[in-house]
Amino acid sequence: MNDSSQQARRIGSFRQLLVAAPDVAAAFRSKTPDELAALPFIANGALDEPLVWRFTRRDIDSRTIRMRQSISINTTPAVLGAALAGGGLCVLPDYLVAEHLKSRRLVHVLPSWSLPTGGIHAVYPAARFRPPKITAFVAMLVQEGRTLASKFPE
Repeated sequence: MNDSSQQARRIGSFRQLLVAAPDVAAAFRSKTPDELAALPFIANGALDEPLVWRFTRRDIDSRTIRMRQSISINTTPAVLGAALAGGGLCVLPDYLVAEHLKSRRLVHVLPSWSLPTGGIHAVYPAARFRPPKITAFVAMLVQEGRTLASKFPE
């Protein structure tokens, strides 16, 4: 966060997953990320680096891959919609794709490789004397973050 007038508190985290519709995933046969750049990728334009991803496998191997953008979309729900429609591979939060993975509308590509985790933060004005309602609200968000984390175990 670059704005010094704001303060942030981490509420939770999520795993980022490389996913695709089953027909798109079937075109990818490799067991490593090296060949991903040849496949169509749905870039999330809301991210700072939507095309560069670092894949790690059991802390012994890592690869940084620059994806080949087939389309750029600037909202995460729209990226999900494009993936469900077969538009290509994409990286999405685990909580957003969980039901689609269960129903097999999406496939987790390269499940033995992981991507960096994402953070969920409460952002509020920095203040020497913070109103109690803000403190209470942030505390409630932290507790809800723990509750949600238990629903999506790694």
